[in-house]
Amino acid sequence: MQIGGHKIAAYEGTTLPRLSIFSLLDLVNFQYKFENFVKQVPREDPRRASRAEEWDNMTFEEFCNQNTWTYATRDLLKAVVCTISGLRPREVSALHYLHYSSMAGSLENLVEAENGGAQEWKIKGGAQQISELLRDKIGVQNIILSEPVKKIDQSDAASVKVMTDNGKMYRCKYVINATPLHCSVAMEYQPCIPLTRQSFAYKCPVGHLFKFLITYKTAFWREKGYSGEIIGNGGKPVREGCDSGPIQMVFDSMTGSNNPALVGFYANSWQWRHVEANERREAVLKHLSEFLGPEAAEPIDFIDKDWTIEPYNGGCPVNVATPGALTYFFDGVRTPHDRIHWAGTESATQWNGYLSGAVQSGMRASEEVLACISHEAKGDGVLEDLDKKLPTPTPSESSVSLLALTSVAVVGLCLAIYWVKKM
Repeated sequence: MQIGGHKIAAYEGTTLPRLSIFSLLDLVNFQYKFENFVKQVPREDPRRASRAEEWDNMTFEEFCNQNTWTYATRDLLKAVVCTISGLRPREVSALHYLHYSSMAGSLENLVEAENGGAQEWKIKGGAQQISELLRDKIGVQNIILSEPVKKIDQSDAASVKVMTDNGKMYRCKYVINATPLHCSVAMEYQPCIPLTRQSFAYKCPVGHLFKFLITYKTAFWREKGYSGEIIGNGGKPVREGCDSGPIQMVFDSMTGSNNPALVGFYANSWQWRHVEANERREAVLKHLSEFLGPEAAEPIDFIDKDWTIEPYNGGCPVNVATPGALTYFFDGVRTPHDRIHWAGTESATQWNGYLSGAVQSGMRASEEVLACISHEAKGDGVLEDLDKKLPTPTPSESSVSLLALTSVAVVGLCLAIYWVKKM
């Protein structure tokens, strides 16, 4: 760990880092208060919290400053928040973090790499297998690729027309839009989507995690008795234009076939993304050597990924609510727009921001559409409150809760919900 005074210190255990006695007491006190506050924020609707408006009108940095008194504890919380969301505490609503933690069960669940925590599991062989298995189940002939959606038109009361950049048009009964919030409002809608949806998307920027993966011949850190886990805020600056060193968080990423690797995230990613790739590489390896020894500077492969340059997500890992977004515009996250239903991990009520949340949101949206079709067939337009009926995954069931990129896992729009016809 590299917190506070920028000295590197090893520690054992998963919840209590090696801090001074005053900082440790401060951290334990903050955790106790925070988890009590988390219990007061309903997962389905954070606006129902008794102090919702107060918490939503302050940043998480202000919240931390009100509830802590040591610099080291605040520095540690900053590192945790930046890694979870890709944004700094001063950019995020305090209510958002309380709600986000509520949907995971606790703040501890979000940061833990053991005991069912969000960082514990990954999919052996890679997450792309999910898309491949879905393709095989749905049938490749029913999946339309390289057709970015430009417009969704509901002028006809009985159907929806979906137009693509390539000039093609598809007609269907219903549409499930599972793109990230900011991508969903980039399309044209007829009639326009509600102001609450637009405003919520604009008030919920996507985070900016900048990730690196380093492969080695051997897991030398394990041989030295280290877990491979590192947390910090980058330490002292090492180059002009960057407020700190490059490393914020690292985890052991040894694959199922025992290929040794470390996966990590840049500190101050908005600054390091402008540094030339080779210089970034050398800075990371040098910094990593300070933690784990000279072997860290001799990888067999190094790759990093800046998700902001991807046109259909534009960032990573998830959309994050800024102050005022939840109390004023939360209606826009799940409320259908006529025949358009919203999915994607940002609309989940458990494990929001993770693959498990994306799955839950897909279940809910599909149930909504099936119910609409059923009621249409009966000539009954009144729908029940499906959100209360649906089973939702609990943290213990969410064994593949990965740090997100989740909305992108559901590729674009699920167009062919019912009676899809190419016009």
